[in-house]
Amino acid sequence: MNFTQAVRYVQSLSIQGWRLGNARFEAFLERLGNPHLEIPCVHITGTNGKGSTTALVSSILRAAGYRVGAYISPHVFDIRERILLNGEMIPKELFAEGVASMRPMIDRLCDTEYGQITEFEIKTALAFWAFRQAQVDIAVLEVGLGGRMDATNVIIPELSVIVSIGLDHTDRLGPTHSDIAYEKAGIIKPGRPVVSGALHPDAAAMIAQVAAARRAPLYPVLLHGVDLPIRAMQPFFYSPLPSPTDSAVRVQHGKWEIALQPYLIGDYQRHNTACAVATAVLLRERGYSISDEAIERGVREARLPGRLQVVAESPRVVLDGAHNPDAAAALAKALPRLFKYRRLILVFGMLAPHEPQDTLKHLLPLADGVIFTTIASPRAYTAQALLQKARQWLEANPRRTMPTLFATENPQQAFEQARAISDVDDLILVTGSLYLVGEWECTQQGVLSQGTIGLDVPN
Repeated sequence: MNFTQAVRYVQSLSIQGWRLGNARFEAFLERLGNPHLEIPCVHITGTNGKGSTTALVSSILRAAGYRVGAYISPHVFDIRERILLNGEMIPKELFAEGVASMRPMIDRLCDTEYGQITEFEIKTALAFWAFRQAQVDIAVLEVGLGGRMDATNVIIPELSVIVSIGLDHTDRLGPTHSDIAYEKAGIIKPGRPVVSGALHPDAAAMIAQVAAARRAPLYPVLLHGVDLPIRAMQPFFYSPLPSPTDSAVRVQHGKWEIALQPYLIGDYQRHNTACAVATAVLLRERGYSISDEAIERGVREARLPGRLQVVAESPRVVLDGAHNPDAAAALAKALPRLFKYRRLILVFGMLAPHEPQDTLKHLLPLADGVIFTTIASPRAYTAQALLQKARQWLEANPRRTMPTLFATENPQQAFEQARAISDVDDLILVTGSLYLVGEWECTQQGVLSQGTIGLDVPN
């Protein structure tokens, strides 16, 4: 089995959809030799920011001299982005070897009461297998969806991290902040520390309740001057510092403090960075050798595609995978602070079950032109459906100057149209889903990269 065949096989399992619950996956991992039990892990979830925080924690650990595995979802440009071995994508040969070795086990499991595993489960199993093959010292895993019933929730981590709680995937996780916090707090393990960046009072209270029930020490991460009425260990506070990237931050924990300048840009990266720093400090307290210099260098060197990523100039093109209202609100706040431009041209695509108007209401007031397009996914809204949603919102919320709206079903044609109507001092923003961001990169390369579009994680 070569790499192309391996990717096609993995993607063929998408027909199984997204099935929460881990009895089947644990049975498969047992057949694989339980690689997930052999490696110390950090487990990270959150409505927004969990990918950035995973990248930051991984980078800090590498800067401290550890050999690090990282599991990130979804991928943007290449399926191998999901499994990183010391900062590098899993080699194609190792990817193919792992899938080939698992396929007979998958076939045998399918004939049992457990049935067929899913696409996300085989990717997660491949990550555990690859971490064992590469003999990593520690792994950092990002949850796919929720936490309690996610396939990654088979580990006993060194500590758990809940970056944020917002109203997203309410069809699966529940309608309230408290409901969603309960699902994400499912990654908290008895006696293991938990870092919580949740700010909504109901979410913070639920996380505190779960942590207390499991006797897990709770460490909130808070903007300086903010307090939450919950019982917890000594909190981590952070304060903004002047920065051209709008992300420099000072983090304090008791009498200890550190000033940091992340490479990742945007005000919201301050919160993510503080969560990552809290993770590093608590790992240090658990015996890991992580110096302040390693924290500084790791934060400075962390990279993550598709998050306020500038990929071209004249006109400037920015890629951002904001796919829900909270992420769109943060993006809308960041754009005028970080970039100078005459007009803003949006290229926008989105997947169900997210409600487009909830996200578009933050971006439409900034836009001079919007090109809606259809992502290559069975869950994608059509360009025409998105156009209709935008018109309805604008009719209910009229502006003095209304944006010009277009619908182009093919993403490549949408990107070309955006360039055609833009001047050198305009800004093109590609957003609405990380999968649309991935399609941009593919069109620039002139080919569809292997496994670029994934269907296993709602986004």
